[in-house]
Amino acid sequence: MRAKPQSPLPRDTVPAWSPLTITTDPILEKDAAGGDFRANLLQLMPLKTFPAAIRGVIQSELNYSVILQWVVTMDPEPVLSWTFNGVPCGMGEKLFIRRLSWEQLGTYMCIATNSKKQLVSEPVTISLPEPIAQPTEAEPMEPDPTLSLSGGSAIGLLVAGILGAGTLIAGVCFTIIQSLRTDRQRIGICS
Repeated sequence: MRAKPQSPLPRDTVPAWSPLTITTDPILEKDAAGGDFRANLLQLMPLKTFPAAIRGVIQSELNYSVILQWVVTMDPEPVLSWTFNGVPCGMGEKLFIRRLSWEQLGTYMCIATNSKKQLVSEPVTISLPEPIAQPTEAEPMEPDPTLSLSGGSAIGLLVAGILGAGTLIAGVCFTIIQSLRTDRQRIGICS
């Protein structure tokens, strides 16, 4: 009996192009009678940010301040804790980042917990602005081949230039001679 050849790849692989999914355990909440029940979905709460986050990203220069603020009201009042790249980094309604440094670039979230439920904010990533493209060094300009002249074209242009200059000189000479003739005739008539 021959062994069936085995595929080098496991059968339950996730394709490399599959979208990123976030999985979390459902949140335990208490109903009106005080019993526990599982929430169906984790709803991410928005944060108020300065500067404004665009699609969950704040772009800020180093040494500038960034402010993240929890804005959802909960009853009873929640305990607010902040995380930076998954590590606790602060408490309270606002997280102030003064004089932003390289070490503070990353993803922040706020977790609000009270006796009834726990809410989580949308992740906000702080990054540096995209660099503006630097101008490239100027390259020497090659002559345009359609504007260069050689061979018969150059000779033809040279002959046309000489003929044009000759015509101009002849025209000036003709005008001077005509002017002198006219002057002689006036002088002859007057005498």
